[in-house]
Amino acid sequence: MKNIIKIVSVLLLVITFSCDNNSDGRFKDVPTTGWVEFKSAATTAGQTATNVNVPITVNVPVYENGLSVSYVLEAVDGDFTQFVNSSSGTAFASADDASRSLSIDLELLNMDAGRDFVTSFDVVLSAVSVSSVSVGVDESSITRHRITIPCSNPEVLTSDYFVGDYTIVDVTGTIGPGNGTSNFAPGTVTLSADPFNPNVRTFNSAILPAFTPDPHVISLNFTSDNVIALGDIFSGIGCGGGGGAEYIYVEAGADNTPWDICNDQSIIINYIEDPYGSCGGPFASSFSLTKN
Repeated sequence: MKNIIKIVSVLLLVITFSCDNNSDGRFKDVPTTGWVEFKSAATTAGQTATNVNVPITVNVPVYENGLSVSYVLEAVDGDFTQFVNSSSGTAFASADDASRSLSIDLELLNMDAGRDFVTSFDVVLSAVSVSSVSVGVDESSITRHRITIPCSNPEVLTSDYFVGDYTIVDVTGTIGPGNGTSNFAPGTVTLSADPFNPNVRTFNSAILPAFTPDPHVISLNFTSDNVIALGDIFSGIGCGGGGGAEYIYVEAGADNTPWDICNDQSIIINYIEDPYGSCGGPFASSFSLTKN
């Protein structure tokens, strides 16, 4: 009777281990079989990232001698070979790795240069060193992972970036509660590169045009932290009768819209209006520029 109890206990232990370590019923009876796949389908690298890590899930309860997973890189958009050392490789999981996971760690090259183009490529799982382990298990398995190398804003803008004719429109001109008019005169403005600072663009626009048509010089600073800062603007228009304090516009800083060297078609510029509360502010405001 004791022997029967021992045999039943061992059988229960084997079944429990198999069920706990493999979610697919096709492999539960043979713990050395299973499959590998990616944990996710895509990654976008940082603008200046020096590596990208792609996790792989190992759906195999037991691999006594460890296992290696081979992969190849395939082009999708652009030439990815300028960013990697090799277009193939392997990732290894040791037998004592209880996490049932491993990863492909790709070193990225030439990432410190400004890029006005996007590059993407696929990491494709191609083989596993253990014959009883497959790449994927069915059509839902993720065996291809897309990596995108984004544009990278340069330290110094090119002379043709964000220049020319643009349509300017108030998006949120919150001076409205005070006077119900536009902050910037709608229409077409011409952006030019500042001859003394290649990262600044200037244009002329009337401020509060319902009160004065006189144009002001507006400056946009494309900063190194990837936001566009609106330079301080003094309208010269008072609040209330008798020469009250003037409306003042200042940059919105880190809350501003990121800029992208791959796109000079449109941008929304955020700024703070009447920051000192002279005319009921401060107000969060914005305007858009769209290339004609």
